[in-house]
Amino acid sequence: VRLEDFFFAATLLGQAFQLTGEGRYAQCLMELVVDTDTRQVSGLYGHCHASPWCWGRGNAFAAVGMAEALTHVHQHPLRAALLTNCVAHLEAIATYQDDSGLWHQLLDDPATYLEHSATTMFGYAMARGIRLGWLPADTWRPVVDKAWAGIVQRTGREGELEQVCVGTGPLPTRKDYVERPFSNGRDDRGGAMALWF
Repeated sequence: VRLEDFFFAATLLGQAFQLTGEGRYAQCLMELVVDTDTRQVSGLYGHCHASPWCWGRGNAFAAVGMAEALTHVHQHPLRAALLTNCVAHLEAIATYQDDSGLWHQLLDDPATYLEHSATTMFGYAMARGIRLGWLPADTWRPVVDKAWAGIVQRTGREGELEQVCVGTGPLPTRKDYVERPFSNGRDDRGGAMALWF
């Protein structure tokens, strides 16, 4: 299981559950996002068991996936556990926000570059939580506003984005995440997440 699976499962299984009402979709989704155990002492997730580094977009996939699961599955025995996990994860993420409003390629390494797509995904997950009432606005709105201000500074008038990490599967070393290249300019992946935010 990789952190991307939170996002893929939540968007597909969550919507399948909403469309059909079949509990098996909700059960599969909730078990995946509640039982994945790559969370570290810091409250951040490692990308996967083989790559335990706190990759920014990986954690963003987890944050958006949990937010989507909470959006689609309103009643389930595991919902309270998911909500607890989601809020704890977002609280951990908030502590790593850079003064610029963005988050780093490796969340716990301020020497790594500031990464656009992770920031927009965190902003989206937090804004969703505020809008749906499971994050208090007085606490979370300043974090979201700071992220928004940072993203505005790094998004061009024609949709050019600064520093979107290229596609990344599990990498064998921490150094590989540190040195992972980024794109500047238009980027479908980063652009989609920016539009969500």
